[in-house]
Amino acid sequence: MRRTASEVLRDLEIRVANLEKQASIIANTIVQQLGGSRRLQIFIGLKQILTASNAVTLVFPKPKHRGAVNRVRITLNGKDLYDMEFIRTHGHSVKVVKEFNDVYAEDLKDRFEDGTGLYIR
Repeated sequence: MRRTASEVLRDLEIRVANLEKQASIIANTIVQQLGGSRRLQIFIGLKQILTASNAVTLVFPKPKHRGAVNRVRITLNGKDLYDMEFIRTHGHSVKVVKEFNDVYAEDLKDRFEDGTGLYIR
């Protein structure tokens, strides 16, 4: 049985909505494992949370010390573990300063503190 174009479009819209909902759930879970968005605002001055399909990027003001990062990207990988990238941005330049792969959920806070020098507990 052939489907009409409107049925195909409706199915695609439903699939996209489900993917967006899944991305939101992953991002919220990552933020909750770090202590929640309110706690991150208080401890590190969190400015923005950017979400992607299986990742979240935390944007915060760059501390004054040399080599400081102002973004952390946490990605859920295929092993159901997390990859973390600590990024320094200045103007248009973007540099990954430190990276941790295959981090367990219970180690996210420790790795965050190691990579940024900021405390979230």
